[in-house]
Amino acid sequence: MNKDQIKIKLQALPFFKGSIDLKFIEGFMANDNYIVSDDSNKYVVKIGGDKQDYGIVRSHEIEASKAGYKAGISPKVLYFDDSILVSQYIQSNHLTPEKVKAKETLKKIIHLIKIVHKEVVNFLEGPNLSNDIFQMINVKIFHLKEKNNPHTDKLNKFIKDCEIFEKEFESNEKVFTHNDFFYKNILDDDKKLWLIDWEFSGFNSPYLDLANLSKNNEFSEDDDNFILEGYEGDSITSNSKFKLHLFKCVSLLNEVLWSMISEISSKKVFDFVSYTNNMLKRYEKQFDYYNSLRISI
Repeated sequence: MNKDQIKIKLQALPFFKGSIDLKFIEGFMANDNYIVSDDSNKYVVKIGGDKQDYGIVRSHEIEASKAGYKAGISPKVLYFDDSILVSQYIQSNHLTPEKVKAKETLKKIIHLIKIVHKEVVNFLEGPNLSNDIFQMINVKIFHLKEKNNPHTDKLNKFIKDCEIFEKEFESNEKVFTHNDFFYKNILDDDKKLWLIDWEFSGFNSPYLDLANLSKNNEFSEDDDNFILEGYEGDSITSNSKFKLHLFKCVSLLNEVLWSMISEISSKKVFDFVSYTNNMLKRYEKQFDYYNSLRISI
């Protein structure tokens, strides 16, 4: 939908009063997001329906967002249909890559992650919440194999890698995870942090959110140790470090596949080819490091 079509759709909703103004929110690669103002209030509007090749089901995102609101960490969902999501506007700022790495901010993010893992699950409703990271990876590989893409030779290796990761994961605890700790998805209102964009959430290892936070913000080894200590509340074990780096591999592999699909499917003006190549290099480096830990255990 273009801006005029969005305006017409929003104007028909009962809670918008008077004229509507749309301000595009920069920095999101998967969806178009707007701050929408009417004569008396502001709202956040997200455009986009199901995306089967990415493994995204919007009804899942809606239910997770509602649960996040009930847990006190996400804006309230005000309206949704198959192409649009309207949420409460929180007077806040997105975190920056620099601020994410600040120790005081990391303590708040770890607290946020613990709420996701321990409290959000108590408010989940609906049938579409069994999503997990391996399911999403397999969906992406399936759709890439169906399409004419330049990465077919790599997919069989990814399948073998994923079999190793899944075997390691079999005995691990599962919790409800957000799985997209991108700095733009964390809002700071100067009192607390808020979490948005639940489209990739599901039941996974708790280490996945820690790994995703590390991967998305390119943490150092010291940063990784800090979040492990903060999450576990005691000294780091070789096993917890191993799990973190296993799921950094998983998170990077998911990002590689997401970018490969975006090369084919996305209408965003963005150099996805370079992004894929960069993520591939990071994945290969991370896999080598993970494999060295695996051999030593």
